[in-house]
Amino acid sequence: MASEPQQPSAGPPRKVDVFTGDVIHHDTYPEINPKTASNCTGKAVIITGASKGLGKALAIGYAEAGASLIAVAARSNVSSTVASIIEAAKAAGREEPTVLALEMDVSSTPSVKAAAERLTAEWGRLDILVNNAGYMAPFNLLLDADDDEYMKAWDVNYWGTYRVTKAFLPLLLKGGDKTIVNMSSVAAHFMGAGGGAYHISKFALIRFTEFVQDEYVRMRDTPELAAHSIPYLTSVKREWLGGRWISCMWDMPTLVTMEKKIVEGNLLKFECSGL
Repeated sequence: MASEPQQPSAGPPRKVDVFTGDVIHHDTYPEINPKTASNCTGKAVIITGASKGLGKALAIGYAEAGASLIAVAARSNVSSTVASIIEAAKAAGREEPTVLALEMDVSSTPSVKAAAERLTAEWGRLDILVNNAGYMAPFNLLLDADDDEYMKAWDVNYWGTYRVTKAFLPLLLKGGDKTIVNMSSVAAHFMGAGGGAYHISKFALIRFTEFVQDEYVRMRDTPELAAHSIPYLTSVKREWLGGRWISCMWDMPTLVTMEKKIVEGNLLKFECSGL
């Protein structure tokens, strides 16, 4: 069944499960069908961990939604995913996408950088990055945990996402949608004895996602904003603007009409208060 109300016999529903109401989905449903409800035509997307499972399904979903350029990255062979992408696009009546298969190990900085360089060289653009690659270490209490397995979960889930995001972010910032999707887990919200490596690394991943958003969300002004504002202001000698601070985010024609207010109030100048 694609969706169902929370059943009393299932125990008290978790708050996270019923945030949007008592209908809980366990399968796809018509309202989100990529063939009819989404249009990704023209978009360029890369998906990590795309050789199987959720990563492969994501690639197919983007193909059905009409994405024009789809890059699939993984340590293992992605030929099956590539074939499925082409087949899915055709079955959905979409244009055949350009597909780029990338051999990339998210735990290796050189491997990630090489993949980013190749995609940049071949496409020169990127709209959407889906950090899907993940690893779940065996569940063991701390004293029974294998150190290498514990650290591998961190190296893939957290540091892998860090490496990929840092490598592809310059291309994302060049233009387009500038969208990053980091696949976390509901496990990040709960304690789970023996699952520390997975739970905590996914929790850290969520915080990392928040920081990247905070650091770059404000950097959306185009170079042309300043490149056009400055010639506009300097096309006429404006003595009254001398020595004043301005922001290119302001509306320049409006700023010009504020000359009297700015001059009389001695505005837009730095001063040492108290002297």
